[in-house]
Amino acid sequence: MLSWTVAKMAARHLSLILALLVIYDLIPVNQGVEINPTIIRQVRKLRMRCINQTGVSVETLDKSVKNRILPAEPDFKCFLYCMFDMFGLIDSQNIMHLEALLEVLPEEIHKTINGLVGACGTQKGKDGCDTAYETVKCYIATNGKFIWEEIIVLIG
Repeated sequence: MLSWTVAKMAARHLSLILALLVIYDLIPVNQGVEINPTIIRQVRKLRMRCINQTGVSVETLDKSVKNRILPAEPDFKCFLYCMFDMFGLIDSQNIMHLEALLEVLPEEIHKTINGLVGACGTQKGKDGCDTAYETVKCYIATNGKFIWEEIIVLIG
């Protein structure tokens, strides 16, 4: 029993570290942040896994990021859910846990994350995909600049 708990905690911490590294991937190169190419490859693998699982097209993701819109298509909603799930930021009851990023993100971002969590919590939808989508819509309404420039660009 103890080894299962330790394994779950290790997997969660790995997910949080990957989420942190994804966020740092959006920081412009001239800011001196260098990310290990192995981590970047892992994040891209997770993105491709979610693309393959959901059937969302790369074109849809690219258009979403470029035009800063959230398509209401079911495959896009499920892509968001898949990415949150892969990073351990949504649980089996479809409750968002963005605050889990506080464990791994720099303190300068904590106020922003807490603001999103406080304003949005979990916006319940009819299923996990819809919940992820509705919650991201709330995040964008609350702090669109941060979401588009620091988060969605990374996973999109």
